[in-house]
Amino acid sequence: MNREEKINEYDLAKDYLQGKDQALGKLYALYYSSLVMIAYKYTQNTEKSKDIISSVFEKLLSLDAQNRNMVFLHPTKGLYPFLVSIIKNKGLDDTKQIKLHQEINKQIEALMQSTSTNAIFNRFEEEAIKQLLCNLPKREEEILTLHLQGFKNDEIANKLQISYNTVRNTLNSAKQRVKKIWQLFM
Repeated sequence: MNREEKINEYDLAKDYLQGKDQALGKLYALYYSSLVMIAYKYTQNTEKSKDIISSVFEKLLSLDAQNRNMVFLHPTKGLYPFLVSIIKNKGLDDTKQIKLHQEINKQIEALMQSTSTNAIFNRFEEEAIKQLLCNLPKREEEILTLHLQGFKNDEIANKLQISYNTVRNTLNSAKQRVKKIWQLFM
């Protein structure tokens, strides 16, 4: 670019700061291609790059006169360095967002796999308990099964029409027998 174009860029930027929206449109046309290339460097996606450029210019267009004065204006290059800085940051933000989503997806997949592993382990435990119960005498198996289903000792006694002490003693004996069998296998 020669010196006249740089002055023209600076003048357009000043016009934008003074509230002339058409100047921003001209800057958009002037900078669009190079800003898309800069955004693409970070996003590796042409459509996202174009979206970033559009959103930046929409934001600049929506600024009122007071907030436009906060925009950095380079003495010779006008708005271009400011725009490059914003585009780089937005591109980096997009990349971070994608990496964050990928990490979350990995963690969800790992959780899903561990959940299925837990389901397999739970199934194994259920089968192991059934096998252990089969090795008990019939009365101990019956009482321990009811206990594992959540019944209290007095409820088991009423259900089987036996004394509370019989339930307690049989349950204790069944637990001791299961413990010994479990230790043999594990």
